[in-house]
Amino acid sequence: MPFRLIAITILILMTVSSCIIVKHDDEYIQIEPEIAISPKPIIPLSENMIRSVKGDMIAFLPHGWFVIDPKDKVSPDIIAIAVNPQYNLSAVFSVIRHSATVQEAYDAEGLYGVAQISLGKRERKTSSVVRQVGKYQKLNIGLQEFVKYEYSTTGGAIQAKSAVFISTANEFYEFSLVPLIVDDNPLPSFSEADDIFTSILTGIKY
Repeated sequence: MPFRLIAITILILMTVSSCIIVKHDDEYIQIEPEIAISPKPIIPLSENMIRSVKGDMIAFLPHGWFVIDPKDKVSPDIIAIAVNPQYNLSAVFSVIRHSATVQEAYDAEGLYGVAQISLGKRERKTSSVVRQVGKYQKLNIGLQEFVKYEYSTTGGAIQAKSAVFISTANEFYEFSLVPLIVDDNPLPSFSEADDIFTSILTGIKY
């Protein structure tokens, strides 16, 4: 299996008309109006589960998806990486380590601030090759809240999506859906990727 290619691809990406503006450290966070999402997944989820080390977060994968071992080629902050049977999408679950900067951002702007820090880290690690696509957006699924952002290394032609959240144990986490280019496999459409991203979000419990 092409685990090495998958790990390299993930490393590259990991490292509405109305708009709301939030000021943060002399910059402005542009956000979309928040939306409520049905807790029922669009695509079926399996019993295959991801669990955080502390046990304060679990996530269920779509049918057919499986966890891979990237052979220590990714950040130690990553909890698990799963891929779909077509090898064209990966689900990456990671912890956002507590720091004074992260806590200050959360205290000031909530999850929007945490999302901004996470995106900024990706941009710095890739010398600004990673760029945001669109705006930040809060997603409400029942009583659970996420802030989503999208980004690309190809000017938007290929997009990844991430959502940050905080558990009841006050731990910050991030789920990312990252496209994979392996063996010339065709990438899913934007709408298909959106459905998968939303469905996996509905399977995250914290």
